[in-house]
Amino acid sequence: MANFRIPGPTLWGEQVPQGGSGLSMLFTGLPAACVYGAPLATSQLLLPTGGQLSTTGLPSMCPVGSPFGPAPDVSFLFRMCLGPQRGISEQDYAVAATQLGAEVAAIKSVAEVETSGAAFDDYGRPRILFERHYFHRLTHGRYDKRHPDISNSLAGGYGKFSAQYGKLEKAYLLDAVAALESASWGRFQIMGNNYRDAGFASVQEFVLALSRTEAAHLRAFASFVSANKALNKALQQKEWAAFARAYNGKGYKKNDYDTKLKNAYDKFAKGNGK
Repeated sequence: MANFRIPGPTLWGEQVPQGGSGLSMLFTGLPAACVYGAPLATSQLLLPTGGQLSTTGLPSMCPVGSPFGPAPDVSFLFRMCLGPQRGISEQDYAVAATQLGAEVAAIKSVAEVETSGAAFDDYGRPRILFERHYFHRLTHGRYDKRHPDISNSLAGGYGKFSAQYGKLEKAYLLDAVAALESASWGRFQIMGNNYRDAGFASVQEFVLALSRTEAAHLRAFASFVSANKALNKALQQKEWAAFARAYNGKGYKKNDYDTKLKNAYDKFAKGNGK
């Protein structure tokens, strides 16, 4: 699966139709030549020497998105199926519980409620939810008028789960870092802009780690929670309303997030869960 192309069109493969206007069908006013190619074509991860691929004489390639530098290129998420290491061992949970001073059942309840225990999508990518209001804030609203579906001062407009990577990909072409920081990632749905508290030097490294192994999702969660004393205390004491408010915001009651956490905890504490 690791080298298998995700079915369906992607922005990275957009080409200029013969006899067409030469403009992108996906981004109004943007030449398709600047959409074709993209960061994957020049990914340092894919070049054997880790060097840069020259685009001299290749006018149809425009390396957009994440720039060359120390942060890894994660645009492979839009091009291929992945083969991550799935599953979190009981030992992994025990280590995280010790770090947080919390019960394993409490940690498992968060994993259960956030993603119903599913860390990856059908293509082996970390499950995400794209937050358009984050992208609006991180890019100072400069894409609101042309791309209101992915940049909006109001939260919501999520659409189907299957649409999330399409939104991320579109935002990635506009501002790669802001796009990655505007999605919640993995089994514990940690927002990308929290990558430092999750224990990473860049959002790209955060995403890359979560793309490789499910155990990294748990380690990122443990680091993120331990960086917030109030959040950590709420998890330790199983104060679900306080945890829900700190973890998911003031609107947590709309989805009965605290009640779901308590119910999940009760299940795992009684040994009825995995």
